[in-house]
Amino acid sequence: MPSLTANRVRPLSLNDLGIQYENSRHAEQSEESVFEPVSANDENLVEVKAAIAMGFAGVILSGPPGTGKSWYAKRIAQTISGNPDNVRIVQFHASYQYEDFMEGFMPKDGGGFELHKKVFPLLCDDAAELPDETFVLVIDEISRCDVARVFGEALTYVEVDKRGLPCTMASGSVLVVPANLIILATMNPWDKGVDEMDVALERRFAQIDMPPSVAALRKILQGNGADGDFVDRVAGFFDGVLKIEDDAVHLGHAYFNNCLDETNARRVWDYRLFPFFKKACRLDRDLLQRIRRMWLNVVPEPQQQAPTQAAPDGDVAGQPAVQADQAG
Repeated sequence: MPSLTANRVRPLSLNDLGIQYENSRHAEQSEESVFEPVSANDENLVEVKAAIAMGFAGVILSGPPGTGKSWYAKRIAQTISGNPDNVRIVQFHASYQYEDFMEGFMPKDGGGFELHKKVFPLLCDDAAELPDETFVLVIDEISRCDVARVFGEALTYVEVDKRGLPCTMASGSVLVVPANLIILATMNPWDKGVDEMDVALERRFAQIDMPPSVAALRKILQGNGADGDFVDRVAGFFDGVLKIEDDAVHLGHAYFNNCLDETNARRVWDYRLFPFFKKACRLDRDLLQRIRRMWLNVVPEPQQQAPTQAAPDGDVAGQPAVQADQAG
């Protein structure tokens, strides 16, 4: 049996595999790189700036889903930096690792592997080249992974008093976190991974609560042209849910964006609200039924029209049944 020889096997390049790798400092930047800045007196912007001025390494916008955390984070980043090219946006998830965020080995043409800088070191290099400008890293859903593991050695050096000091990473390469780099993150405190969030990281970050807002809900619905009475009913339901002691059922005003009339509200309930409450109340079915009854004040159940039945001779169709109901 003939043996395999080396000339029968050749290394595959990235092009052979149909893989395109962009070794660019801006490769990780979101396509949605330009956002309208928020006004200078916006309450959330003022709080973020105050936290940064106090010396925190970064700021976490924390709140239930649908409260506008990601919306605000991207626009506050745009406002603070003043330049969309100085903003990077990444989303953490369960499989996000050190190799995705800091550095990792990747295949190279002709075979073998080479070390590549990833999101954070690339942004640090960009910020170091332009020390008079502000750079912002937006981390969406920061609590959805093992954050301490993703940051690795850099966790200590994001602290303000460690900025500018050399940090030796696992590969032996050196990282310097510049002073003009700001980290802005979002977090849902009810995500499963939140309890495992590293205490050292939380200590370095200021947390700003972004709770659901009845006033924001009213503003959204009125701005979209919803009828005043209907806005009152939706707002009443929303406020009632927020008063329930179980925080797991609290949700943000953005869930109701399309509740402009009863027809759309029924769809919002079927497509978004009921699945959310069903999951949140999986251990308390009575609470789920209570929330459903509250929702009927917004959108009553459609009346079921009784089917027309053939009537005996001389009687009007359906008349005996009506009389029986009235008699009962």
